[in-house]
Order: sequence, then structure tokens, then C-alpha cells
Amino acid sequence: MSSPIELSLEADGLLLATIDMPGRSMNVFSAGLMDAIEALMDRVDAEAAVRAVVLTSGKKAFLAGADLSMVKGFTDSAQVLPEPALFDLCGRLGRLFVRLEASSKPWVAAVNGLALGGGLELAMACRARVVVDDERAVQGLPEVRWGLLPGAGGTQRLPRLVGFEQGLSMLLTGRSIKPVEAVACGLYEAAVPADQLLDKAREVARRLAGHPFDAAEKFPHLAQMDVPVHDGETVRRLAGEHGVSDADLRDYPAYRTIIDCVLLGARHPVPQASAIEMRQFLRLMRDPVAANMMRSLFLNRQRADRALAAPADLKIESVVVGPLSPMQSLWSQALSASRLPLTEDVSLAPDTLVLNDSRGAFHTVHVQSLGDAPRSVEPAGARAVLSPVGPYGRVLEIISATPAEADALASLASRLGGALPYRSGDAGSVLRRLASAGAISLDAQALVALQLLDAGAAPDAATLDVAACAAGVSPAWTGGPVTYLWRHHRQLQSGFDDRLRSNWPQWQGRVQEALA
Repeated sequence: MSSPIELSLEADGLLLATIDMPGRSMNVFSAGLMDAIEALMDRVDAEAAVRAVVLTSGKKAFLAGADLSMVKGFTDSAQVLPEPALFDLCGRLGRLFVRLEASSKPWVAAVNGLALGGGLELAMACRARVVVDDERAVQGLPEVRWGLLPGAGGTQRLPRLVGFEQGLSMLLTGRSIKPVEAVACGLYEAAVPADQLLDKAREVARRLAGHPFDAAEKFPHLAQMDVPVHDGETVRRLAGEHGVSDADLRDYPAYRTIIDCVLLGARHPVPQASAIEMRQFLRLMRDPVAANMMRSLFLNRQRADRALAAPADLKIESVVVGPLSPMQSLWSQALSASRLPLTEDVSLAPDTLVLNDSRGAFHTVHVQSLGDAPRSVEPAGARAVLSPVGPYGRVLEIISATPAEADALASLASRLGGALPYRSGDAGSVLRRLASAGAISLDAQALVALQLLDAGAAPDAATLDVAACAAGVSPAWTGGPVTYLWRHHRQLQSGFDDRLRSNWPQWQGRVQEALA
């Protein structure tokens, strides 16, 4: 198998290392990539001819996140391994970064595109960083959105580079920033055009070559004198100052644990601070909330995006829009932002679209919004129910559609902010029924979810959880109504009707398998 890192040693001792994982559209952290980075560090340390390293990517993006199979392995291992073994397994990447950072031969990151999660942690571990001047090259640590924290030094290096307040804000929101802001806050040394990126990185690497690592020189905020001492009241205060409600602080352990990491690791050398971070990371890995969110909002979400996507060759060419009622403002806004050619036609029935696709077909669709009041009689034909935009995007629920109509609506969903095209069948809106039940209680919602699965109205348990969380119908910490059902099924069985009670033995195995 070819190496995921291509190497070129230049005449002046600068080693250009290009991460380009074979068979992937984007570089992601995997066990194989970690092996390659470790082997590269061995070579750099051993070869006198190497004076500095410039690290870049052969893909359009620099590096994003972690390999799905590796993440799944971590979450599974968290339930069975003793803490020392889990610390060793999950902490490998952080240990590699500590070694890379302290190398006597400087590593400089030439970040040529998007760098999220472990990708940004790798860049921050380098002695210096330059980034391409392209607003699409966003930088961030989004792990909080999946109930986790960046566990390879992210909670320690980011505040030391950009300052306590800015760093904590990025960690608690998971927001990404564009290159111009990344330079302004001190995360990068410079943002330069793509055709100048490697030359700028070479210039920085040559300047640093021959100089030993100095933490005070690398980190503008190394002293961290503005970081308060850790205690429970300070954690609550900081959470509130950064927009985390008391309820979210209670229900989402990642918020509290991120603040714990930043405060407890402050003023320690980065190697020791990274070990503190990893111990906090393991707390989250063992917490059911993190497991719920990782499964539904990361692992299963990516599978759902692939499985539900429109055929690659199918595009929406234009949309004819009938009169949209005031309660369809979500649709008005989403269509306006889609940049699709729109034509108004008052002769169409109210709240109706006609989609013209790249295959020359026309599809008539009645549109609704998730918050609409239920109707006694629903219109005939294909329907599309749009959810508001939330922290996990939005959902376009597809109802009573033929396969061709469903494919066309899935293509439209990609233009509506990347909405998840959830296909719920012909029995009405699954998401509305879940929302109504959720207004009563999570227990009631879980029971309705099982009824929908049992009746065939919801075709897949895992995807139902993804759609419910993405649409904001279920709190993200639950992982969705089916996950909630499984975790509480013993006490919920008293609410089963005769049919569910009879069918539960077959559903028990299927639900457990879907959530494995």
C-alpha cells in the first residue's frame, strides 16, 4: 500500500511532506496516518540532512476530523477497556503532537484548505503556521457539537495561541473562522494566495531552522495569567458568559468538561496539560451523552447523508414557485438563498413548487414547514416538509413521493443549506408526530418512534434518530428517540400497547443492532 505522506527533500535540507491519503477525497486521521506521521518523525530525527519540515496537503482541504472506523473503535473501546489502556489508545495522537512540537527541527504547517478538529490540532502542534487566503479554508474545533472535546491538545494550544477568551469561545461554540480572522487572532502567522503558500512556509521554516523549540516564543499567551482558578462556580459563570444555559450545562457534559480542561491545564507545560486534557476526554468517552451524539450526529449522520443523497448526475435546473403563504417564510428564505433560477406563477396552487431537473422531468410538490398546524386533509401527491435551521443543519422530509420525485427533492435539499433529505413514506409527517409527542415528554416521543417503526412509517431506526436530532425535534443529548427508547426501554414497556408488547421481542434485537 502506498504511503499517505509524500516526501521531497530539497537541497537546503527542507523536507516537504504532503499528506495525500490514497482513495480518499479528503485527508482524515486514521491509524495508518498516525503510523505514517510517527515514521516521518523518526526519519526527521535520524537524518542529519533534514533541517526543517513543511507539512501540507495534496487534497483541496488540509485535514478534517477523524476516520469513522477509528472513532467507532474509540467509542466501543470506552465501554470495555480499563482507563490506563484507554488512555494509551485514545492519547496516541496527542503524544505524537507533543513530540512533533518539541522537535529540534521545526515543523511548519502550510494549510492549503479547510482544517477542522484533528487537522487544526496538527497545525497548532507545528512550530509555526501559514494558511491559504481563501474564505472556504475554514479553521475550527467543532467537537463540542458531537458531545466531545478536541483531545489531541486542542483545548491547551488554542488558548495559548489566541488567548483565553477567544479560545474558550471557539471551543464552547465549535464555530469555525476564516483565514483572515485566524491570522488576526494569532492562530496563523500569515494568510497568502494559494500559489505563494508553500514559498511562504519555506521562508518561515528556513528562518526557524537551527533554533530549538521555545514554548514562550511559540505561544503569545503562554503565561495564561488571565485564566481563572478552577472551581464549580467559575465553571458555571464562564459557561453563562459564553451562551451556555444552565440546562445545557446540565444535559451536555462536554461544555463543563471543556471548561475544566482549559482551567485545569492552564499554566502547566503543554505535555502535562495534554495529559490532563486526555483524562477529561476519557470522562466524556465513557459518558452516554457523548456516545449518543457521536453515533447519531456524526457516524450515522454521515452514513445517512450518503445513503439519502440524490443521484450524482441529477440536478435541479429551475423552480417554478406558486403563491407562498406567510407561514411558509422558511421556504421563501431557503429558496431565495438557493441561487436557483426561480419563476413565480400565480396560477399554481398555493404553497406549490414545480421542480425542473437535469433529466428534463418536471415534479409538482406541495411544501410545508415543520411548525405548521396539522391539517384534517393533506393535499395529494408529493409533499416536502422543511425544518428550521438548527445547530445540526436542517431536514427536508419527503412524503408520498414517487422515486423520481424523491430523488428530485433530495437534489433540491442539497441547495437548501445541505438539508438532510429524509424519506418517511406515505403515512404523513414522521417529524411532526415526533414533535407533538416530544412536547409532552421524551418518554411519549420514544413510544411514538417505536409505533412509527412498527407501522413502517419510519423505514430505519438509525436514520430516524439522525433526522429527529437534525430537525431539532429531539434534544441532541438523547441521540434521538430510538436511542432514548433503548436506554429506557425497561421502564417504557409499561406504556406499550398490545401490538407493541407483542412485537417488542423482534424490535428489541433490531433496535439494539441499529444502535450498535
